[in-house]
Amino acid sequence: MKKTSKLTDENNELKDENGQVIDINPDIKSTRHEENLVDKKTLRKYRIHWYQRIPYPVRALFIKYWFFGLNYFLFEMGLGSLEYFRNNASMTFATSTLVLILISGIALGVFNDFLLYNILDVIEDYPKQKEPYILFKSKKVYSLFINVFYGVIVAFLGRFISASISTAIGSQFAFREPFTCGLVLFIVDGFFIAIKDLIIYLYRHFTHQDIDEDEYTY
Repeated sequence: MKKTSKLTDENNELKDENGQVIDINPDIKSTRHEENLVDKKTLRKYRIHWYQRIPYPVRALFIKYWFFGLNYFLFEMGLGSLEYFRNNASMTFATSTLVLILISGIALGVFNDFLLYNILDVIEDYPKQKEPYILFKSKKVYSLFINVFYGVIVAFLGRFISASISTAIGSQFAFREPFTCGLVLFIVDGFFIAIKDLIIYLYRHFTHQDIDEDEYTY
Protein backbone atom coordinates (compact mmCIF):
# COMPACT_ATOMS: atom_id res chain seq x y z
CA MET A 1 0.00 0.00 0.00
CA LYS A 2 1.24 3.42 -0.92
CA LYS A 3 2.26 5.55 2.05
CA THR A 4 0.69 8.94 2.52
CA SER A 5 2.80 12.10 2.71
CA LYS A 6 3.72 13.51 6.09
CA LEU A 7 1.96 16.70 5.11
CA THR A 8 -1.26 15.02 4.03
CA ASP A 9 -3.56 12.84 6.14
CA GLU A 10 -5.96 10.18 4.94
CA ASN A 11 -8.71 12.83 4.46
CA ASN A 12 -6.47 14.72 2.01
CA GLU A 13 -6.11 17.65 4.41
CA LEU A 14 -2.91 19.62 4.22
CA LYS A 15 -1.05 19.82 7.54
CA ASP A 16 2.08 21.51 8.74
CA GLU A 17 4.99 19.80 10.50
CA ASN A 18 3.19 20.10 13.85
CA GLY A 19 0.10 18.35 12.58
CA GLN A 20 -2.04 21.49 12.39
CA VAL A 21 -4.47 21.62 9.46
CA ILE A 22 -3.57 24.30 6.93
CA ASP A 23 -6.65 26.07 5.53
CA ILE A 24 -5.78 26.94 1.94
CA ASN A 25 -8.64 29.46 1.64
CA PRO A 26 -9.67 30.65 5.11
CA ASP A 27 -12.33 33.01 3.71
CA ILE A 28 -14.37 30.24 2.07
CA LYS A 29 -16.08 29.03 5.25
CA SER A 30 -16.94 32.51 6.47
CA THR A 31 -18.06 33.51 3.00
CA ARG A 32 -20.38 30.54 2.71
CA HIS A 33 -22.10 31.45 5.96
CA GLU A 34 -22.10 35.24 5.61
CA GLU A 35 -22.59 35.76 1.90
CA ASN A 36 -26.24 36.71 2.47
CA LEU A 37 -25.52 39.10 5.36
CA VAL A 38 -25.34 42.91 5.08
CA ASP A 39 -22.76 44.86 7.06
CA LYS A 40 -23.96 47.22 9.79
CA LYS A 41 -22.82 50.35 7.98
CA THR A 42 -25.06 49.54 5.01
CA LEU A 43 -27.97 48.73 7.33
CA ARG A 44 -27.61 52.10 9.08
CA LYS A 45 -27.51 53.83 5.71
CA TYR A 46 -30.82 52.41 4.55
CA ARG A 47 -32.55 52.17 7.91
CA ILE A 48 -35.84 54.06 8.16
CA HIS A 49 -35.82 56.32 11.20
CA TRP A 50 -38.95 56.89 13.24
CA TYR A 51 -39.41 60.46 12.03
CA GLN A 52 -39.28 59.31 8.39
CA ARG A 53 -42.55 57.47 8.97
CA ILE A 54 -44.20 60.87 9.45
CA PRO A 55 -45.13 62.48 6.09
CA TYR A 56 -42.66 65.19 5.12
CA PRO A 57 -45.30 67.98 4.89
CA VAL A 58 -46.32 67.29 8.50
CA ARG A 59 -42.70 67.37 9.67
CA ALA A 60 -41.85 70.51 7.73
CA LEU A 61 -44.92 72.50 8.76
CA PHE A 62 -44.66 71.50 12.43
CA ILE A 63 -40.99 72.53 12.62
CA LYS A 64 -41.78 75.85 10.95
CA TYR A 65 -44.62 76.57 13.37
CA TRP A 66 -42.37 75.67 16.31
CA PHE A 67 -39.70 78.11 15.12
CA PHE A 68 -42.23 80.94 14.79
CA GLY A 69 -43.43 80.33 18.32
CA LEU A 70 -39.85 80.15 19.59
CA ASN A 71 -38.98 83.42 17.88
CA TYR A 72 -41.89 85.21 19.54
CA PHE A 73 -41.07 83.70 22.94
CA LEU A 74 -37.39 84.66 22.84
CA PHE A 75 -37.65 88.18 21.49
CA GLU A 76 -41.16 89.59 21.87
CA MET A 77 -41.68 88.13 25.35
CA GLY A 78 -38.16 87.46 26.58
CA LEU A 79 -36.42 90.58 25.33
CA GLY A 80 -39.55 92.65 25.85
CA SER A 81 -39.56 91.84 29.56
CA LEU A 82 -36.25 93.62 30.09
CA GLU A 83 -36.30 96.84 32.14
CA TYR A 84 -34.94 98.80 29.18
CA PHE A 85 -38.05 98.19 27.10
CA ARG A 86 -40.57 98.36 29.93
CA ASN A 87 -39.52 101.45 31.89
CA ASN A 88 -37.36 103.47 29.53
CA ALA A 89 -38.53 107.08 29.79
CA SER A 90 -36.93 107.98 26.47
CA MET A 91 -38.96 105.37 24.61
CA THR A 92 -42.72 105.38 24.15
CA PHE A 93 -44.64 102.11 24.09
CA ALA A 94 -45.06 102.34 20.31
CA THR A 95 -41.34 102.94 19.78
CA SER A 96 -40.28 100.06 22.01
CA THR A 97 -42.78 97.80 20.26
CA LEU A 98 -41.41 98.72 16.83
CA VAL A 99 -37.84 98.10 18.00
CA LEU A 100 -38.82 94.69 19.38
CA ILE A 101 -40.59 93.74 16.15
CA LEU A 102 -37.56 94.83 14.13
CA ILE A 103 -35.21 92.75 16.29
CA SER A 104 -37.62 89.82 16.12
CA GLY A 105 -37.82 90.09 12.32
CA ILE A 106 -34.04 90.18 11.91
CA ALA A 107 -33.72 87.16 14.19
CA LEU A 108 -36.44 85.36 12.23
CA GLY A 109 -34.50 85.86 9.00
CA VAL A 110 -31.31 84.56 10.59
CA PHE A 111 -33.18 81.56 12.01
CA ASN A 112 -34.61 80.76 8.60
CA ASP A 113 -31.33 81.04 6.71
CA PHE A 114 -29.04 79.28 9.18
CA LEU A 115 -31.31 76.88 11.05
CA LEU A 116 -34.82 76.23 9.76
CA TYR A 117 -34.11 75.83 6.05
CA ASN A 118 -31.09 73.63 6.76
CA ILE A 119 -33.15 71.42 9.06
CA LEU A 120 -35.81 71.04 6.38
CA ASP A 121 -33.02 70.08 3.98
CA VAL A 122 -31.63 67.42 6.33
CA ILE A 123 -34.99 65.69 6.89
CA GLU A 124 -35.83 65.51 3.17
CA ASP A 125 -36.81 62.11 1.77
CA TYR A 126 -35.54 63.13 -1.65
CA PRO A 127 -33.70 66.18 -3.05
CA LYS A 128 -35.52 69.53 -3.28
CA GLN A 129 -38.49 68.28 -1.26
CA LYS A 130 -38.22 71.36 0.95
CA GLU A 131 -38.59 73.85 -1.92
CA PRO A 132 -42.39 74.36 -1.58
CA TYR A 133 -41.93 75.20 2.13
CA ILE A 134 -39.21 77.85 1.95
CA LEU A 135 -38.97 81.29 0.39
CA PHE A 136 -35.34 81.31 -0.70
CA LYS A 137 -32.12 79.53 0.24
CA SER A 138 -28.68 79.74 -1.30
CA LYS A 139 -25.08 79.27 -0.25
CA LYS A 140 -24.37 82.83 -1.37
CA VAL A 141 -24.07 85.65 1.17
CA TYR A 142 -27.06 87.54 -0.25
CA SER A 143 -29.31 84.68 0.88
CA LEU A 144 -29.00 85.93 4.46
CA PHE A 145 -29.96 89.51 3.52
CA ILE A 146 -32.98 88.32 1.53
CA ASN A 147 -34.22 86.18 4.41
CA VAL A 148 -33.62 88.94 6.98
CA PHE A 149 -35.60 91.42 4.88
CA TYR A 150 -38.36 88.84 4.47
CA GLY A 151 -38.30 88.05 8.19
CA VAL A 152 -38.83 91.73 9.08
CA ILE A 153 -41.86 91.91 6.75
CA VAL A 154 -43.38 88.74 8.23
CA ALA A 155 -42.73 89.97 11.79
CA PHE A 156 -44.40 93.35 11.22
CA LEU A 157 -47.43 91.91 9.44
CA GLY A 158 -47.79 89.10 11.96
CA ARG A 159 -47.65 91.42 14.96
CA PHE A 160 -50.03 93.89 13.34
CA ILE A 161 -52.58 91.14 12.64
CA SER A 162 -52.16 89.66 16.13
CA ALA A 163 -52.62 93.05 17.80
CA SER A 164 -55.69 93.77 15.66
CA ILE A 165 -57.32 90.45 16.57
CA SER A 166 -56.46 90.86 20.25
CA THR A 167 -58.00 94.35 20.29
CA ALA A 168 -61.08 93.21 18.39
CA ILE A 169 -61.88 90.38 20.80
CA GLY A 170 -60.90 92.46 23.85
CA SER A 171 -58.44 89.90 25.18
CA GLN A 172 -55.32 90.68 27.19
CA PHE A 173 -53.80 87.27 26.61
CA ALA A 174 -54.92 85.82 23.27
CA PHE A 175 -52.56 86.58 20.39
CA ARG A 176 -50.02 87.91 22.84
CA GLU A 177 -48.28 84.60 23.54
CA PRO A 178 -46.21 82.11 21.46
CA PHE A 179 -48.92 79.62 20.46
CA THR A 180 -51.35 82.07 18.85
CA CYS A 181 -48.79 84.64 17.66
CA GLY A 182 -46.66 81.84 16.25
CA LEU A 183 -49.72 80.60 14.38
CA VAL A 184 -50.35 84.05 12.87
CA LEU A 185 -46.70 84.33 11.78
CA PHE A 186 -46.96 80.80 10.35
CA ILE A 187 -50.03 81.77 8.31
CA VAL A 188 -48.45 85.00 7.03
CA ASP A 189 -45.32 83.10 6.01
CA GLY A 190 -47.44 80.42 4.33
CA PHE A 191 -49.30 83.09 2.36
CA PHE A 192 -46.11 84.55 0.88
CA ILE A 193 -44.61 81.16 0.14
CA ALA A 194 -47.83 80.02 -1.54
CA ILE A 195 -47.58 83.05 -3.84
CA LYS A 196 -43.95 82.18 -4.59
CA ASP A 197 -44.86 78.57 -5.37
CA LEU A 198 -47.73 79.69 -7.61
CA ILE A 199 -45.46 82.04 -9.57
CA ILE A 200 -42.88 79.28 -10.06
CA TYR A 201 -45.57 76.82 -11.12
CA LEU A 202 -47.08 79.22 -13.65
CA TYR A 203 -43.65 80.14 -15.02
CA ARG A 204 -42.71 76.50 -15.53
CA HIS A 205 -46.10 75.72 -16.99
CA PHE A 206 -46.06 78.47 -19.60
CA THR A 207 -42.38 77.93 -20.45
CA HIS A 208 -43.07 74.19 -20.78
CA GLN A 209 -40.45 73.20 -18.24
CA ASP A 210 -40.70 69.84 -16.52
CA ILE A 211 -42.36 70.02 -13.13
CA ASP A 212 -41.79 67.41 -10.48
CA GLU A 213 -45.24 66.14 -9.53
CA ASP A 214 -44.29 65.78 -5.87
CA GLU A 215 -42.38 69.05 -5.60
CA TYR A 216 -45.47 71.24 -5.24
CA THR A 217 -47.77 68.77 -3.56
CA TYR A 218 -48.64 69.71 0.03
